[in-house]
Amino acid sequence: MKRTALTIILGLVSLMGGNSLAPAQAVYPDKPLQLIVPFPPGGASDVVARIIGSELETRLGKPVIIMNRPGGGTTIAAKEVARSAPDGYTIFFSSNSSFTLPTAVKETVPYDAAKDFEPLGQVGKITLALVTYKDNPVKDLAALVTEAKANPDKLSLASFGVATVSHFAGELFKSAAGIKMVHLPYKGSAPAMNDLIGKHIQYHVDTVIAVKPQIDAGTVKVLAVFSGKRTPFLPDVPTLAELGYTGIDFASWGAVVAPKGLPPAVRDKLTTTLQEIVNTPSVIERFNQVGFEPGFVRYSDWAGTIGKETAEMKEIAQKAGIKEE
Repeated sequence: MKRTALTIILGLVSLMGGNSLAPAQAVYPDKPLQLIVPFPPGGASDVVARIIGSELETRLGKPVIIMNRPGGGTTIAAKEVARSAPDGYTIFFSSNSSFTLPTAVKETVPYDAAKDFEPLGQVGKITLALVTYKDNPVKDLAALVTEAKANPDKLSLASFGVATVSHFAGELFKSAAGIKMVHLPYKGSAPAMNDLIGKHIQYHVDTVIAVKPQIDAGTVKVLAVFSGKRTPFLPDVPTLAELGYTGIDFASWGAVVAPKGLPPAVRDKLTTTLQEIVNTPSVIERFNQVGFEPGFVRYSDWAGTIGKETAEMKEIAQKAGIKEE
């Protein structure tokens, strides 16, 4: 009888307190995170990523290490992330440069943007602008289109690289306007802008981030922006849609993603934290200082969004003959 009672008591103790003897489950995060950026240090995307990283570090209570992995038109970094463990300790900040443009121009891409990533949220965008040098006698977009139609393939339109958002935006404008201009690809924004200021080229598509300092210095003028509505950084500059080219709303958008298969609890924690970051007034001010327009978007259909934009970019690429270098 005593043995039976003792057995029952021990059994109850085991049921009531047995969990305390098991190893405690780790609470995410319990170690540093790495935020991979597919661009060199110092550029607009890198600056934005570092703002996000520092805010994540504060809120999550763990170091967030920025890892710059440029190369391959951003595909090297994207491939690394796609093949990383889906545990929430490797996340990726990039744009259409990684998720839609490569598939539109390359025969093979070492990842599937629609299937290999878990979207945590879009954090904002960078507006693109069509610019020329300050004393160009062409005063507005209508005059440019008139001149281009009268002189097909005589005017130059530069971009900061083949198959970049700058290149696609320029081709989108030319197609909508029904004009032919010579595309001049540069290896980056700075050399293209320098040649524009020096009047070696006539027109150029670049980000507002690159354009705004030149406007303030009085070296360039902006004819239009590619966003659906006017950008707060250039409130006096009309959109292409306002000037009659309806349907053009094209920007360099930035999103944070993780490898596919992320545990739902980890995904929700990261997504909620990112949304808090983007909506924080001090962060908004820091974004505005570098020309980044914050705006958090939760993706309800990542695959559908990527598929739709990729199809649109493929159509532009085929019409314009954009191919991988």
